[in-house]
Amino acid sequence: YGPFILAFLIFLSACLNFSNTTVSSANRRLKEIGMRKVMGSSQRHLIFQLLMECCFIVLLAVLLSVFLNYLWFPTFNSMFSGLKITADYFNDTSLLIFIGLAVLLTTLLAGAYPAFYVSRFKPSTIFRGSVKFGGTNLFSRIMLGLQLSIAIITVIAGFGFARNAEFQKNYDYGYNVENTIGLVVTDTTKFSAIKNEIATIPQVTAYAGTRNHIGYNYRNVVAAAEEKKVQTNFLEVGREYIKLMNLKLSVGREFDGQMESDFTNSIVITQNLAANYGWNDKSALGKRIFIDSVNYSVVGVLKDFQLDRLFDPKEPVVMKLGKENSYQYLIVQSKTADLEKVYAKTKEAWKKIFPLKPFNGFYQNELKAEAFQVTKNIAKIFSWFAIISVLLTATGLFALVSLTVVKKMKEIAVRKVVGARPGHILLLVNRGYFWIFIIAAALGCYGGYALTGMLLNMIFGVNAGIAGSTLVNSVIVLFIIVAVTSGIKVWQAVRTNPVKLLRTE
Repeated sequence: YGPFILAFLIFLSACLNFSNTTVSSANRRLKEIGMRKVMGSSQRHLIFQLLMECCFIVLLAVLLSVFLNYLWFPTFNSMFSGLKITADYFNDTSLLIFIGLAVLLTTLLAGAYPAFYVSRFKPSTIFRGSVKFGGTNLFSRIMLGLQLSIAIITVIAGFGFARNAEFQKNYDYGYNVENTIGLVVTDTTKFSAIKNEIATIPQVTAYAGTRNHIGYNYRNVVAAAEEKKVQTNFLEVGREYIKLMNLKLSVGREFDGQMESDFTNSIVITQNLAANYGWNDKSALGKRIFIDSVNYSVVGVLKDFQLDRLFDPKEPVVMKLGKENSYQYLIVQSKTADLEKVYAKTKEAWKKIFPLKPFNGFYQNELKAEAFQVTKNIAKIFSWFAIISVLLTATGLFALVSLTVVKKMKEIAVRKVVGARPGHILLLVNRGYFWIFIIAAALGCYGGYALTGMLLNMIFGVNAGIAGSTLVNSVIVLFIIVAVTSGIKVWQAVRTNPVKLLRTE
């Protein structure tokens, strides 16, 4: 939904830019409109002509987009696994209908106002020279303000997802994720054999068996305590699993494989599950929780950790001690620098024990990779959206400033003669746009904060959110572009010989 929403904003910005530029430069066509009306053209004929001119430009844009899509689709498909977007422009009826409606909608949005506005003037007022507009009319200012707001929204989205990618790259999952690999051992009778084979690899620093495993295998259960039921995730783990995964114990103890009661009615829970019952960490110890008709006693409380990918928030977890004959995962650790070597040697060990079965191993940090790749790709897409939106805004602003400069050339020349500095002239030209920039920045920041925050929350249960620095940097970036755009035109006006301008006047 995110790309669709921003694509619509870009589309709207392009239509506003077209309308804005057309209205601002309409002075050039006033005499043409007057002559056509004198020669018998009605307002309806002129509206039709102007709309058809707009439609022709839109059709050219559609043809260009068809060519660009052939270049873009392969890149887009490579960003996300399992994605294959294609466009059959001749046989896909739905696509053809969409393109037709897009052409019609774009023509009306971009060309309707200029067509109705320009065609309404009477020939007598045109030829008397009493009709002058462009550059500073209210419509142009409103359109420019909307474009600036949309540009700020897209820039905030680009910055926001880029910051989220960096956040996810360095996110602490609450357990060992970088130096861990796992094997799925469905044949429990061979579990001891593969474990003993792995133990001979010199680079292996630790290993443990488990029935369920963080991020890959667990089930959802209802845990009842003190007349309250809570949905939680349930993992049956091995004796060394908590220590191996470096899960942090807040209070209490880990499982003791020498105690038979730990296999039957002892559990370890996370802090957020305890909080669901209104318990603090210490008060949770010894509490009784009913799961699957079994009455368990809490012997330890773990600090919260990320059970799965960052698409989901941190969820409550219950851990129970399981026996080796139920283990389906062998978790192996080494130094991070040796992990690839250990993974390769693990494959060799697997072939010895399971010569006819395909290797079923994984890196634990694959959990990080998927979410990181998704947010990185979204950041890349939104960054392109931001660039396009900023370019559209810059071209629209340049057209308006150019017309404003043309209208104020005599005043600029006089001010130069009396010693005005370039900064004074820049202020003169942009004075009419100052409040537009301020209002657009406020609306853009609010829209960017709300929209990007909503998208981040829809996609990721754990995300960086939108920082105040993101809003400030986005506004600064756009204002720099605005200053450069208007500054170029003002600089051209400043360098013009005032004597020549005044003599012309």
